[in-house]
This record gives sequence, C-alpha cells and structure tokens, in this order.
Amino acid sequence: MSYVALDVNCPEEFIEILMAELADIGFSTFQEKEDSSGLLAYMDENQEIDSSLIQSVFERYESMGEFSYELSSAEKENWNEDWEKNYDPIEVEDKILVRADFHPSNPNFPIEIIVTPKMSFGTGHHETTYQMLAFMLEMEFAGKNVLDAGCGTGILGIMAAKQLANLVAAYDIDEWAVENAKENFELNETRADKVKIWQGDVESVNDTVKFDVILANINRNILLEDIQYLQKHMKAGSYLLLSGFYEEDINAILNETQKYSLKERKRSLRNQWAALCLQRN
Repeated sequence: MSYVALDVNCPEEFIEILMAELADIGFSTFQEKEDSSGLLAYMDENQEIDSSLIQSVFERYESMGEFSYELSSAEKENWNEDWEKNYDPIEVEDKILVRADFHPSNPNFPIEIIVTPKMSFGTGHHETTYQMLAFMLEMEFAGKNVLDAGCGTGILGIMAAKQLANLVAAYDIDEWAVENAKENFELNETRADKVKIWQGDVESVNDTVKFDVILANINRNILLEDIQYLQKHMKAGSYLLLSGFYEEDINAILNETQKYSLKERKRSLRNQWAALCLQRN
C-alpha cells in the first residue's frame, strides 16, 4: 500500500494551521518534523489529489514567511517506521496514559491505553485526543452503547470499553486504520463480544441502532457533513462528543448541531484546538 506524502517546510507557528488547511483538501494524517521546521502530510494514493488546491493553500501564506513543499510517494512500512520514532505518549489529567507498546508502563495512571501507532491519528492528535478523553473521564459508560466515528487507532473506543461499555461500534473509511484499531482493541484485552469494527463511512452505520454516546474526533469539514447522519443514531438524552477543529470553527459546528436539538453542555480549548460535548434534548 502506498500513500501520497507532502513534505512541507514552514515557520513553526504555521504548522498547526497548515495541518488544518491540508486536512480540508484531503490529507488525513500529519507528523511534525523533529526540529519544528515543518510537517509531513499523507493521504491514501487511491484518493484523487488536485495539485492546484495544494498550491492555493500555500499561496495564502507565502507573504508571511518561507514556505516550500514537495510531493512524493511513501510506502506503508517506511511511513510507519518514521511515525513510530516520533510518537510520544499522551497523558490526560494524571489519570490516563496513552502509550505505545515500546513505552514503559506507569502505575501512577489508573488507566493505560496501549496502541501500536500506524499513522491513524488525525490532525493535532495530542490536543484533540486529550480533550475527548478528558470529557470521557467525566462520563458514565458502564452498560452504554458507544459509537466511535472515524476511529483511527481506536483510542476513544478502547477508553469506552475499559469503562465497561456494553457495546463499542467503531468504523473508519481507511482500511489501514481499521486494521490498526482491531489490533489495538486486542492489545488492550477488550472483550471481543463487546466490540464491532468495520471499514466504511457514516452512512454504513446500521440505521436501526441507537447509541448512548457518539465520539467523533475527525475534522471540521467531515463533521459538518456527518452530523446530520450521526444525530439519527442518538437516543433522547444521549451525548455527542466532537473534536478535530479549531476554536474559530465552534460557531459553524454549533450552527449545524442546533438543527437537531443538540444542546452544548461543555466545551474545551487546548492550544487553539476545540472540543464540544453536546446532548440531545
């Protein structure tokens, strides 16, 4: 399996905004360079790529500093090796440690989630994953049915399973992400009869199934498209947790969710990234 790789050189202060811009045109996974001189962005080679869209992104910033980029192809194995070298654990509220299997365990954290990272994280994964997990710490999952929309590595679904969810359903459009999520659920010894993972998009979710909690850490544009479908799977009183977008995108997200009687219960901001907790009336 091969992927389109975009090697970007830019000032450090533009890294995160470029991640968001590139996510909007189809890039799904990002890695900041070790020396903070830019980033690497990737998308499945089977996706159509419009080079004029990439150029237009950089034209908006060229007057603000030194920017350059180069397109190439990356093989799955090389990509994963580079990612693993730069993967850092995520620590949430001194209660959750998300770590790779090559990181040491830490008994000071009541909850440990172990993942084998395979480039399934989305934009700003530390900030958005942190906020989603922090929301989840405040919620009750025992006996609940949970949907992890665009699951990536499966971190959020694994957290729900560890909190004794009755069912965790998880999907992702990317075949590699689905493969990775399945491996990670097994790695965390979750009960196989409580987990269902498949490749597909939001419209692949069974129309008859309703969930107590829906988790969607994706990006602004996909969320705006998918909220209309996700809300169909919500019970009265159920929760929708959203992240993967900037603080400046909150109003656009809320304008969409209010169409479906979803009331904001809480919001979170972390390094300009935002998360929302909403509830169906």
